[in-house]
Amino acid sequence: MKYSLILISLLFSIGIGFSQSVLFEEESDVISYMEDKTFYNNDNGLEVEYGYISSYNTYGIKVKNKNDVQFYFINVEITPYGSSADLFGMSAEDGSNFGFRLYSQKLIVGKGESGEQTFYLK
Repeated sequence: MKYSLILISLLFSIGIGFSQSVLFEEESDVISYMEDKTFYNNDNGLEVEYGYISSYNTYGIKVKNKNDVQFYFINVEITPYGSSADLFGMSAEDGSNFGFRLYSQKLIVGKGESGEQTFYLK
């Protein structure tokens, strides 16, 4: 009986762990996950989200700074890796690039580079 309770609690713990992880197998998984979510960085006051940009009639990355100025990145390339995904877009104004690595509950701008910044789900 004692072993049964241990086994049941172990299986329950594993099940909770799997239910909290997000898998990004396809672009549609990433888009569905990003829908209605905003990521925020307290250090610099930036907000990042993915959604519809009406002024360009397309979907893309929206970045808002602490002064409420919006920047848009379109033609977004999404590469899913299972537990993470990369999103990169081009500025509609000057052609510069912006991208990040997405994980469950956070995203990292400049992953692996000096000065990388982490944004957390708002």
